[in-house]
Amino acid sequence: MCTDNYIFCLFFTIIGIAYILIILTYTFGWFSLKKFKTKKNTFSTKISVIIPARNEEEKIVNSLNDLINQDYPKGLFEIIVIDDSSTDNTFSLVYNFKKTNKSHRIKLIKLKEKKVVLPYKKKAISMAIQKSECELIISTDADCRIGPKWISTIAEYYETYKPKIIVGPVSFFNEESLFEKFQSLEFLSLIASTAGAIKLGKPIMCNGANLAYQKDAFYKVGGFGTKDMFASGDDVFLLLKLKKHFGSRAVRFLKNNDAVVYTEAKKSFKELYSQRVRWSSKSKGYKDITILSVAIIVYFLNLSLLVCLIGSLIFPDLLIPAIILFFIKFLVDLPILIGITHFMKRYKLLFFGLPLLIIYPFYIVFIGALGNLVKYHWKGRPVKNQKFK
Repeated sequence: MCTDNYIFCLFFTIIGIAYILIILTYTFGWFSLKKFKTKKNTFSTKISVIIPARNEEEKIVNSLNDLINQDYPKGLFEIIVIDDSSTDNTFSLVYNFKKTNKSHRIKLIKLKEKKVVLPYKKKAISMAIQKSECELIISTDADCRIGPKWISTIAEYYETYKPKIIVGPVSFFNEESLFEKFQSLEFLSLIASTAGAIKLGKPIMCNGANLAYQKDAFYKVGGFGTKDMFASGDDVFLLLKLKKHFGSRAVRFLKNNDAVVYTEAKKSFKELYSQRVRWSSKSKGYKDITILSVAIIVYFLNLSLLVCLIGSLIFPDLLIPAIILFFIKFLVDLPILIGITHFMKRYKLLFFGLPLLIIYPFYIVFIGALGNLVKYHWKGRPVKNQKFK
């Protein structure tokens, strides 16, 4: 078959080798990244924890309770909740929570939606940062759960290394269905790749559910700047700006179990589709050659695997090469999956590794294509892939 399709086979071989090198590199980065061990019990850093919220009446009180139960001195941190034009009881719930917890510094800001073309989350976070009175900004989401040492672990890491931005680990929890468990393993692989890339000085991703950065550095690079044509992207776009301005050493990953933020997997394919299309749509705004190269290689490798698998229905000779290539990919992906599940103490998720490998090419090709073509909904608001005016 390869004799008749030399160009295709050569292209696939190059993409395959590039993918193997990337994953092995990130695997090396993950395992060479040492866990941060906390030692301090006295702190000096003033911190603003920012929570943008839209229609989170079911979960935001749990998040706020997690924050007021932190072991960090409450005089050194404030909580800023910015209600992003919620249409449910989010605002009133936070308002009542603030009234009943007056010993904590809680600010509540109401963002009124004037147009559906606002850059949503970035606008909310930017407004909260303007109201912040502290040196270090920590962002999380209103539907997340955190442990009692979350802030103190981040603060100690910051006081030890003084990075401009700290990327923290995020994990799913409370997974019940197979669908949710597949998401969890895939998401953990992204977290491990994120950490490995940062360790090697080539940051490519981060997650706004667990992100800390210097307020002065945020303003020095112009905040979120010109990326308002994208509804989200507050995390990666800021990461890239800080990396470009301050260098890759200004970016660090905090590998510590007390620093993990927990969120829930999507319950339906519709919710997952909307989230991943939104993530994919931001790729048009990336100007970083490393991110673009990795995205292209990962996409075309999975596309090639999919073509081989489907093509084997017409050309049976492709079946054996397709199986071999899937198996090689599984062996390449396995070490980093073992590493991250060991760190998160989620070993049982490895049982879903092989099924995920078969499903993933269909999923990534489908989402990657639609992310740059279609309109999607986020938090009940339509978003079209066009520049915001």
